[in-house]
Amino acid sequence: MREIWHELLFHVSPAALYDAVTDPKKIAHWWTTGARGDNHLGGHLEFWFDDFCASVAQITALTPGQLVRWHITGGAASDWLDTEVEFRIFTEQGRTMLHFRHTNWRDEAKQFPHCSLGWVIFLLSLKEFVETGKGRPYPYDMPVNLWAPPPAAI
Repeated sequence: MREIWHELLFHVSPAALYDAVTDPKKIAHWWTTGARGDNHLGGHLEFWFDDFCASVAQITALTPGQLVRWHITGGAASDWLDTEVEFRIFTEQGRTMLHFRHTNWRDEAKQFPHCSLGWVIFLLSLKEFVETGKGRPYPYDMPVNLWAPPPAAI
């Protein structure tokens, strides 16, 4: 099994970062504008990209200001099925840190490189959102992770 793992420093409180990764309305400001669902333990979140439901996640852990974990139970991104997404928030020398992990990827998962880069883009969007109030969620994200080339410039 493979995993995606990233660590970022945030200039906000752990509570503010926790809110941004638990509230679907706030997730819509940094990941995809199509984020919707519940934000309670056992609840489900859906992540839509236009008319494509990429994933459905069950919330399996919530520790305010410290931990959020999702188990991917459905959606069209079949490589994500049965993977786990974890946001571990902690302070180190007075700084708010995030350990992000997306685990349990099958070795043959073809979406792994695409998603690893995608998480970098969206975690940077999360950082912008919590620090400035404006993120870059899909479809306004950085255009470096496209499945197809952009139309030629005229």
